[in-house]
Amino acid sequence: MAETAAFIVRDLEFRYPRATAPLFTGLSTQIDRGSITALMGANGSGKSTFFKLLSKNLKPRAGSIRLLGRDLADYRQMELARTLAVVWQHNTAPYDITVRNLVAYGRIPHRRAFATENAADTAAIERALEFCDLADLAEQRMAELSGGQQQRVWIALGLAQESPIMLLDEPTTFLDIAYQAMILRLVQRLRDELDRTIVLILHDVNQAIAVADRIVALEVGGRVTSGTPAELTDEQFLRRLYGTDLRVLNDGEHRFIATL
Repeated sequence: MAETAAFIVRDLEFRYPRATAPLFTGLSTQIDRGSITALMGANGSGKSTFFKLLSKNLKPRAGSIRLLGRDLADYRQMELARTLAVVWQHNTAPYDITVRNLVAYGRIPHRRAFATENAADTAAIERALEFCDLADLAEQRMAELSGGQQQRVWIALGLAQESPIMLLDEPTTFLDIAYQAMILRLVQRLRDELDRTIVLILHDVNQAIAVADRIVALEVGGRVTSGTPAELTDEQFLRRLYGTDLRVLNDGEHRFIATL
């Protein structure tokens, strides 16, 4: 079991300092290597908190998170960055920084302090720009780009880290439908062509069904259910997860979720 795991989470407990009760207790799940896993759940269910725990931005009160067979707590900062790239929902960059210069920050975990860009860095940056279809925009300033283009730049920065695992925090939020589709196709290519393990938060159930190999569904109150999209797109389960009635439509090949 552990040989195929990117993350193994066992009996995780987390409580915010002023909370009267834990956000969740006994949270256990596995995220496999080379897969796309979507974190789903209603607001307040703990998706963002779990995401921050996986990225070592929060510390659990109890339980363990193992990353590639080692305790997450044992990773030093630069070592973790070479293993795990995180693309946050909200990012800021200097007004006049170019796309290429921002993507180049992804190479910092691979350099000694004050070292200049070397051939390996240049190659990784160019590969990331090309893969994310940004080569023609490399000398553009970030402030001149659309929201969808900027999101691809941040993903390219994470890709330049050459980390085998990428965490994406709501990568399609605030984008129009064309850019949402573009980002989801990019996520699938990261898995299929580069064998990246992807964990992402998605609020759109249909997007999760379309792109994810597995879903980790967090319910308000701390219950966690993992399964394939087909296993979890059940009207009764979705009603429990989101607290509202949703309709599952099936054309024989695809499933779609609609409100009643």
